[in-house]
Amino acid sequence: MGQYPRSDQEGAGCIDRRIVSARVKREESNMLGKRFEYNGRSWLPLNQLQSELRAQIEGKLKDGIYRFEDVPCCICDGRDFEALSTRDRYGLYMPVVICRQCGLIQTNPRMTQESYSEFYNAEYLQLYMGEEIPRPYFFASQLEKGRRIFAYLSTQPLSKPLATMSVLEVGCGAGGILHYFKQQGCSVQGIDLGAENVAFGRERYGLNLSRGTIADVRWDVPPDLIIYSHVLEHVLQPNNELQQVRRILPDDGVLYVELPGVKDVRKSCDREFLRYLQNAHTYHFTLTSLKNLLQRNGFELIAGSESINSVFRKRKGEASPAIVNDCPDAMSYLRSNEFRRKLRPPSASELNRWSRSAVLAALKTIGLDRAAKARYEAWKRR
Repeated sequence: MGQYPRSDQEGAGCIDRRIVSARVKREESNMLGKRFEYNGRSWLPLNQLQSELRAQIEGKLKDGIYRFEDVPCCICDGRDFEALSTRDRYGLYMPVVICRQCGLIQTNPRMTQESYSEFYNAEYLQLYMGEEIPRPYFFASQLEKGRRIFAYLSTQPLSKPLATMSVLEVGCGAGGILHYFKQQGCSVQGIDLGAENVAFGRERYGLNLSRGTIADVRWDVPPDLIIYSHVLEHVLQPNNELQQVRRILPDDGVLYVELPGVKDVRKSCDREFLRYLQNAHTYHFTLTSLKNLLQRNGFELIAGSESINSVFRKRKGEASPAIVNDCPDAMSYLRSNEFRRKLRPPSASELNRWSRSAVLAALKTIGLDRAAKARYEAWKRR
């Protein structure tokens, strides 16, 4: 995803992390399990860079540099939540709750916009990737994603041939997805908050990219297709975002939304919900909760899956369909998934994590852990 987190949430109060911790602790009995309680330990094996960044983030949390805000549910405006977890896969503090009224899973309380902006500038990408990824490599991976998205959309009932469409991508990064669409004949435009990404795509590939948000978009021809690929789960105020999309999109246009689906954890994360959780995500959608959000903002679902790859169009008429409460089904899925996770044999990634931990523990016992880590990091840099 490109750099696109922001919020203009009105009435969101900043609260002290200690208050948040106390409030969530009262609900620990409702969590998915003891292992989902914040304990300061990472579920993923971290390299030296990631460990340093994690410590840096923890320091900012402790010192109050990163602050939290308590917000109502963006689908039903409710405040009746059940706690699911208070940690993410890096071992960072992350209160994840589910709304009992509509079933939207969300990080709440969450960091404020100012805190998220600092996090994205200072830590996010290298914590996520574990290293500095060269932009040509990242661009190539996005180009392949563009091929996959184009193939998926080609099977959908669109108002005109896909190759003739005008395409806008929000949070486009360096523009790899758009470059594939351009190669197929589309007119493309992208926006992103990352100045270096925008410059790379514009200068290296001649793409029409600009730095900004959807509110800053200027166009000669309104886009027939708007793409959000692994972006919407980062947006702090999705209702305002989607109202901007509705304003821009023609009546016969389509909106493509792709993001990590909660009910795809069995396949995408080998049933490991902790692996799914990362503090950069403020919302954690199922197809039903995503549909609820889009319906609230005047869209209807054309096609979608729990993966999530989905296509929406503007809904005709003013009345919004009733919200479908996904809470019982989502909780049933997560609890069943957690139970079945315990029954399955260990995955290759788990065996690797366990063996790595055992080796590090043995080296620490004999006093060689720091030397081994230093040699390993030196080997990686060769």
